[in-house]
Amino acid sequence: MANYYEKAAHFLLQIEIHGIPADEKVVRTETVYNNSFNPVWNEMKQFTVTCPDLALVLFRVADNRFLQRDPTVAEYCLPMRCMQPGYRMIALRDKEGDRIGPTGLFVNISIGKVL
Repeated sequence: MANYYEKAAHFLLQIEIHGIPADEKVVRTETVYNNSFNPVWNEMKQFTVTCPDLALVLFRVADNRFLQRDPTVAEYCLPMRCMQPGYRMIALRDKEGDRIGPTGLFVNISIGKVL
């Protein structure tokens, strides 16, 4: 019988910017092991986007155990222009686009201009 460590999800957060080729970027957080109920990443990621009008931001929660296959557990995509600075709750959805109960990502968004 498999132990708890083998059964528990090992989540990571992947943030993707989609838009013009110069803005395309994918970053991942560290994996949170053995905490599939309330994973905390507490990491800061920074992006430089040259054309925010065409940029989409995809937040994807993935299970590290299945990275070779489709690891997506939940996700949410929104236009960069819709993002507002401050603390925000991002409601997560499944692959069909349906809301997954009360799940979400609590994030702090900062938006600034690069000179």
